[in-house]
Amino acid sequence: MNERGKRIAARPFYLPLKSSSQKLVTTTYAPTWPRDTGRYDSSERLPDIEALFDRTLNQIRHTHEVRQRNPKPFDTLWSLVCKKLEDLKNASAYAHWKQRDIINNAQEFAELDAKLAAAWAAMEVISETDGKIYLSHTNHDEFQQLQEKRANLKAEVKGAIDDALEIAIAYWIEARNAHNNDAPLRALNCLVECHFFLGITYSPKTDYEAKSEAGEKSGKKERDAIAAAALEVMGRIEIDKTLRSPDFLLGRVVEMIEEDPIHAKALEDFSKLTAKGKRVQHPVSAGDRFANTLSKWITGKDQPYPRITTLYQHLCRQIEAAARNKKRTPRKANG
Repeated sequence: MNERGKRIAARPFYLPLKSSSQKLVTTTYAPTWPRDTGRYDSSERLPDIEALFDRTLNQIRHTHEVRQRNPKPFDTLWSLVCKKLEDLKNASAYAHWKQRDIINNAQEFAELDAKLAAAWAAMEVISETDGKIYLSHTNHDEFQQLQEKRANLKAEVKGAIDDALEIAIAYWIEARNAHNNDAPLRALNCLVECHFFLGITYSPKTDYEAKSEAGEKSGKKERDAIAAAALEVMGRIEIDKTLRSPDFLLGRVVEMIEEDPIHAKALEDFSKLTAKGKRVQHPVSAGDRFANTLSKWITGKDQPYPRITTLYQHLCRQIEAAARNKKRTPRKANG
């Protein structure tokens, strides 16, 4: 037996299980809780279907807001699913689309499938005896090689928590539609699929989350140090005629940081962090790079340092008020 034959022989072969053949033990009802929580709890009372829908919906939203890093508003996520579901028509199609969408090497799968189809079509039938088809040896070997390569190809998944939640939302919507159309059995089957994908998000920390958290923590010391420096010098800024508009404010902050030996060291460390692993054809000064970063901190949605944003906005209002007062002040008449 060749090596390939040995590998095939070593693979376990499983017969499909029949539920009627599995061993059972006697189970009894659990105590019934005074209040219906919308969850099956092994008690004699089954959960109310409306409570089950509400509880599932709140689980989806809670998971989105807690497990997903920098989550978009839940209503936005829901609208995105509705728009795509309207195109795809049903939750199962949505699940297939999303699973393909999050596979980085989907094109590699598609190309292998095309080669497999071509290799199968190219195999020539030599003869048929006793119900057996004998194929061209060369083309058959090519088909087997491609088939083995396809079987060993692993999907490279880029999925995040919201990807599974999108599918859960699609099944929840289909389940709710079935319930509204008086199809309780279909509704419960849809909810089973919904909870399957919701359950995926309750797994231990995903690889995606771990990498996201690592990236967030990487350089945190340097970012916090330069943010503290910016906050300190902004607290010392006095509004004068050199600050003609808010556009000059970030430049003044950077100048004051560069003039302070301690803060200049924080700027240098931050500059090394942001330039690490990057090739810059036209070098930008550390001060200019930090001014750009500071602008993103102030205007961005995430607001990593809200105290800086608040102080910056306060200084801007002072600059604008000073400019208005200057315009209202009449000039002295020439004597």
